[in-house]
Amino acid sequence: MPVVRDLEGKIALIVGGSRNQGSAIAENLAARGATTVITYANDESAAKQTLEKLLALGATAEAVRSDARSSADVDRLFADVLTRHGRVDIVVHTPGAVIKKPLADFTDADFDHLIDLNTRSAFNTLRATCRHVADNGRYVVLSTTLTSVMTGPYGLYSGSKAAVERMVLAAAKELGARGATVNAVAPGPIDDDFYHAAETPESVEAATHHSPRDRLGHPADIAPVVGWLVSEDAGWVSGQTVRANGAMF
Repeated sequence: MPVVRDLEGKIALIVGGSRNQGSAIAENLAARGATTVITYANDESAAKQTLEKLLALGATAEAVRSDARSSADVDRLFADVLTRHGRVDIVVHTPGAVIKKPLADFTDADFDHLIDLNTRSAFNTLRATCRHVADNGRYVVLSTTLTSVMTGPYGLYSGSKAAVERMVLAAAKELGARGATVNAVAPGPIDDDFYHAAETPESVEAATHHSPRDRLGHPADIAPVVGWLVSEDAGWVSGQTVRANGAMF
């Protein structure tokens, strides 16, 4: 079936759009006609590869180095996009980190790392979105299914993401009068670099067997969920966390 170019004229900013789920989301939006700006913090090579894919789709696309943990970087990013393109219609936030250990074993540095990457970075992007997104705009942040089902070694990780989900609800109410929506998508385990870096081969195998479909999720399973939330069809969906986990949890 031909791709519906329903995002023609929209400016989409994918924070962390160079790899894994972020890259798949960027491709989804670019294929539908959005001018797509992806950001990366460190991996310039991956950003270049993703940018080449977006340009091959016929999209107007850019890759910008920006660290979402820095409020100054995020403010500068939004200002630059507004200067070049005049508006921001869609913002998707994907960065995150996992440290898997019991709470008693966490150090102060571990805590700071998770809060910076999972909570502070999302706050910085969400605050800038509240200030600058166009009327009837869209914001989607990646959370995790683990906020509702896991404690133990995932306790601090799930807590850092649960805070993001509460901010989503607050921002949705604040932006509702402008027709803008704010949502989270909470994937289960995804077969990508991010998940494998945090797990052992044994835990990956156990998670796979736990799946009713006998596989982990793929970035391509998540991108259409985000893609729907940024569409006009999802205009009445806001303040929600959509669980996308193949019935694993």
